[in-house]
Amino acid sequence: MELYPYWHFITLLQFVLTGPALVASEKPACSSEIFCRGDLLRTVQMARIFNDSKSFVDMRLKKDAAEVLLAFQALPSNVSKMQVAKFVSDNFHPEGHDLEVWIPTDWKENPELIGKVKDQNLKNFASKLNALWKKLGRNISDEARRNPDRSSLIIVPNPFIVPGGRFREYYYWDSYWVINGLLICEMKDTARGMIDNFVKLVDTYGFVPNGGRRYYTNRSQPPFLIPIVDLYLNQTGDIEYVKSILGTLENEYSFWRQNRTVEIETSSGQKYNLSIYAANMDTPRPESYYEDVHTAQGVPDDEKPTLYQDIASAAESGWDFSTRWFNRKEKDPGSLNGTKTRQIVPTDLNSVLYYCERLLMKFSLLAGDTQKANTYKRYSEARRDAIQAVLWDNDIGLWFDYDRQQKVKRKSFYASSVVPLWAGVHRGNVSWEKDVFRTLQRLKVLDYPGGLPTSLFMSGQQWDFPNAWPPLQHMFMAGFAKSSDKEIRDEALHFAQKWITTNYKAWKSTGHMFEKFNVSVQGAPGGGGEYPIQVGFGWTNGVVLDFLNRYPDKLHSGEELTMETTLLTKVHSKGCFSKGSLASLITGIFVIFSISF
Repeated sequence: MELYPYWHFITLLQFVLTGPALVASEKPACSSEIFCRGDLLRTVQMARIFNDSKSFVDMRLKKDAAEVLLAFQALPSNVSKMQVAKFVSDNFHPEGHDLEVWIPTDWKENPELIGKVKDQNLKNFASKLNALWKKLGRNISDEARRNPDRSSLIIVPNPFIVPGGRFREYYYWDSYWVINGLLICEMKDTARGMIDNFVKLVDTYGFVPNGGRRYYTNRSQPPFLIPIVDLYLNQTGDIEYVKSILGTLENEYSFWRQNRTVEIETSSGQKYNLSIYAANMDTPRPESYYEDVHTAQGVPDDEKPTLYQDIASAAESGWDFSTRWFNRKEKDPGSLNGTKTRQIVPTDLNSVLYYCERLLMKFSLLAGDTQKANTYKRYSEARRDAIQAVLWDNDIGLWFDYDRQQKVKRKSFYASSVVPLWAGVHRGNVSWEKDVFRTLQRLKVLDYPGGLPTSLFMSGQQWDFPNAWPPLQHMFMAGFAKSSDKEIRDEALHFAQKWITTNYKAWKSTGHMFEKFNVSVQGAPGGGGEYPIQVGFGWTNGVVLDFLNRYPDKLHSGEELTMETTLLTKVHSKGCFSKGSLASLITGIFVIFSISF
């Protein structure tokens, strides 16, 4: 059987996921009849007056919610699209109305990093990235704070950095790389303010929601708050601050332990506890309402709640969407309406939680609580054993996700397979590092000019081939960089150079930083998924700054831009590849000469 096939054709076969909900102990956090559920939300979103469903739920009410609901109830039962558009215009401000551009007060024009970078082109690049923090800073308006119920925005005490584009608010796992970049740029106050916001969210909801909107409070994202705090501690040495929020960090960890844990029994009869993604909602996502209803067409009504919950669970993973979560059979990659996220035990989630357990052990020791430190040590060791027993494949030399329904590893390459090295699950075992390195070489996933591919399936989804995502590039490089094996460390440097060149070429050609890139063409943005390519971009900037900070005297800007890279980058920026498929690539090449440069 071929374990890692390339998929150049998208199957029309669709598989319907069945099975009961796995996690039901949480209460739905958002009951808004405008922004989270109900007839008004359904009517507006299904009228399709916006190309992006997120636009509507990011709008701000001009009146109190009760008045707007009364105005909606006065509409005729056979309301037209034009009438819906007028209702929205009469009762809502444009999206983003509740946020203001904010320039961080601790921003520095010349942080130490810029002086360390030797290559003059990259020095200028780093300076421009540092300046982007001023464009990505946001503060909640005074009016929004006075009337918090008129918006989907979650009110937090401090200003924050957003990813950019349609992502107008902060996002949970994005913020790990954003805050890393802020700390490299010596913006400790801004970083501390964002951490305090997350602490407030845990104290309010019991966990950190997916992002800064009420419609995100039924799901989280990969749990990076504890690693974020470790970044801050390493940069500032502020042990007292960590001790002061340690109880909240433990609560954030407990949410995942209590609400996202399942038992796995291996073929040998051994039982292990590992974690899954499992959003607490069984309706269409408010910010993608139309898209989810469209995906569920053809699915029996009694099975739609299960599908909606698995779609939202895939969004909780941050990988929305990918064949990784699809119900696949043999060489068929599956499709979005066959999503079965809650049946998949993810390699990366359990690796991150292992890292959280090790950090909580570290923080507990700093606080002088050896008993609690021993508890987290036991938790981490049990999870490490479970990861190795359930997810590691010794014959292939890689970690894989586990399918709970089929009771087998899902032996296809995804970039999540490298996260255990970043998290230290292997505890410095060089033989495992070499196994992973050789496997990646054998699969040729290290050969692409534009980075590490997210998968080898070309499905049209954005968390599949040919896209490369900054957080995965960082975790791959950082995992290799701390190896005791020189060959593996050399590969980390080689890869850092490749990724820097990709980002620099794209920026030099367009003036933008993109959320994802195309591995096949160095410097070309990625595509696919529910929305066009976005620019900004928070975590992209943070990863580049991290690479420059690690290798300030070893990285260079690369060769001059080739005509291929320049043309393809411009085609991407014009939206020609917005769906990321092979067909759109061919279309882009045909229309390339019609674009005015």
